[in-house]
Amino acid sequence: MSEFLTDVRRILTHLARISMSAPAVQIAVGYLLANPNRVRFVSQVGDVSGLAMAISAHRRIEIPMAPWQGFINGVPVPDPLLWIDAASSKANDGISIRISTDDLELVQRLTPLVSKDEERHRRAELTDRVQNLRQDLDRALDLYNEVRHVMEVDQERQIELSKFLGIAEHEMQGIGQELKSLRNRLESAEESE
Repeated sequence: MSEFLTDVRRILTHLARISMSAPAVQIAVGYLLANPNRVRFVSQVGDVSGLAMAISAHRRIEIPMAPWQGFINGVPVPDPLLWIDAASSKANDGISIRISTDDLELVQRLTPLVSKDEERHRRAELTDRVQNLRQDLDRALDLYNEVRHVMEVDQERQIELSKFLGIAEHEMQGIGQELKSLRNRLESAEESE
């Protein structure tokens, strides 16, 4: 078993131990322990698409929030049994879990896993942005080539078309600079791993 799965199992087991008075948490933890490789610990579940849970496990202070709240595609599901039933159609999807706790041992075990997930999420956002910029660059290049072709054919519109050519060149330069910056950020993120 991988170190990650071992850590997930330890966290879930510890969470079950400190949440004995919260049946909803017990049900959810039992479900998660059946397939811990689906679990991803996150810092926020508000905008998470797919399957998510927010668990509050406080022993020392009273927090006025439900001990368990489930989400499917951002829609709240108040009961863990309803959530499990609704989630059964997504049996292979990952489950994002946000745990709020005052238990120091749990916080220490969670922190590195949440940090890794945040870094993975940032890297995915950067990769998506690079892909979108490449598409924008392709469109700008197509526009540039089309304008150059029209300029060769229509000599009377040279002045008007040269303005469009300048706009396309400026846009391609800006996209190129942003792409270079994003690539550098991705490379530095990979080197720090």
